Amino acid sequence: MKVLKKSELRRAYLNRREAMGEEEVFLYSERIKRGVKSLPDFKGAKKILFYCPIKNEPDLTSLIWESISLGKEALLPKVDGDRLRIYKVEHSNQLKPGSFCILEPEDGTQVEPEEVGLALVPGIVFDTKGYRIGFGKGFYDRLLKRVKGVKVGVAYSFQVLEEIPVDSWDEPVDLLITETYILKGGKKYEY
Repeated sequence: MKVLKKSELRRAYLNRREAMGEEEVFLYSERIKRGVKSLPDFKGAKKILFYCPIKNEPDLTSLIWESISLGKEALLPKVDGDRLRIYKVEHSNQLKPGSFCILEPEDGTQVEPEEVGLALVPGIVFDTKGYRIGFGKGFYDRLLKRVKGVKVGVAYSFQVLEEIPVDSWDEPVDLLITETYILKGGKKYEY
């Protein structure tokens, strides 16, 4: 069996994700949000790193505002050169389209990655060991290297493969959450 390169996997799975209908994205995102909220790591985290979805990524945006109402600090990344900086978000009017047309905090208090208690990480493809393929710029790999809290990959179940190509700089997540299961330590927990 031929092993696909990262670029081939990226293209194939991004196309598959972008082909999803609006209703399917909404329903799966709602299930993923319920799964995230069920995590003890989510309940115990004070500072949570979110992301703003693009190209049909699971949409956890409402969880940002819900977390703030629970007294947690909601954080979002912002591209700064070749790295991501993290900012505390308190209201939606802080967000403006930034690099790659992704909503980013325009201002706010900067937070160091080491302070993040829980990081929700998007990707195009994940494997069962927690490695991910993103858009290929390495932003999240550089960021995750510094995050001391729990790193949670967020994906649809079709985006999770047994194995993907891994490079020395790739940083795995601690667990994966999809619309139907949580994968931690190689074990699948359906919910």
